[in-house]
Amino acid sequence: MNRADPTEKPPRSRLLLIGLIVGTIVAFLAILPAFVMATMSVMVAASGSDPLIFNFLIFAWGLPVVVVLGPVGAWIAYALRRERTAWVLLLLPATWAACMFALLAVAPGGSG
Repeated sequence: MNRADPTEKPPRSRLLLIGLIVGTIVAFLAILPAFVMATMSVMVAASGSDPLIFNFLIFAWGLPVVVVLGPVGAWIAYALRRERTAWVLLLLPATWAACMFALLAVAPGGSG
């Protein structure tokens, strides 16, 4: 019988490696704008006490954290050969930013 060696690990995805490299570069370039947006978002709180404003503030303050921890976690998952987890963590900053901008679009006075 021809059995697979249980100690043999599956090969790593080359597409994921390329995505990790590109995602890390984009995250590195996005750290400063995300931090500036988070610090400037405090001015939004002066416009009222709507729950939508507080949700936006949470997303704005969390964006720099997600931009840093997403790719770092994706590289760790890649090293542990957890491809799905790596993809999710790699795309987490983009998803987080999309949710934040969606909150801006549905806010009163937004473009929605």
